[in-house]
Amino acid sequence: MKKVTFLLAAILIFGVATIAKAQESKTVASHGLNITIPTHAMIALAGSSSTDLEFEAVAAEVAGDKVTFVQTSESALWLNYSSIVSSGSSNTISAEISNLPDGLIIEVAVSAAAADGKNGMTGTGYTKALTSGGVEVVSGIGTCYTGSGESLGHSLVYSISADEDNYQDLVAGDHNLTVTYTITD
Repeated sequence: MKKVTFLLAAILIFGVATIAKAQESKTVASHGLNITIPTHAMIALAGSSSTDLEFEAVAAEVAGDKVTFVQTSESALWLNYSSIVSSGSSNTISAEISNLPDGLIIEVAVSAAAADGKNGMTGTGYTKALTSGGVEVVSGIGTCYTGSGESLGHSLVYSISADEDNYQDLVAGDHNLTVTYTITD
């Protein structure tokens, strides 16, 4: 009887140990991973030599014609940006000019699409006459980046003309202006 009891006790202990060991053994484990991605917007200008452009008025070749304007610097400008937006929203870029002389119209042509190097939902560029109050020149910017540097992002091409309705307001002299680009949501 002692042998049977001993045998039963051994089987019971061995069985309980095996069950306990089976419960300790796992083939899968997991944990949570929390990630926060904030909204983000950055903008920069890139140029081939300088971000300053120079224009000069060229006198009319024929008496009675108006003055024209030509760019005298060889610099090309590019608008680079990075953006992370919230679901269902987008960013825009506006351009504002300081000290616009009376009698002039200054337009910026922002290329419709960003150049190679982009990734994500870059915006759409427009040609607009610049004002001191600012105008939207790129819309529909989603989560994206254009790449950084020359020949990346949107090209910027400026044109200057005399305002036909306010030609009498043109004044001779050096005019130093600043164009400011702002990215907002």
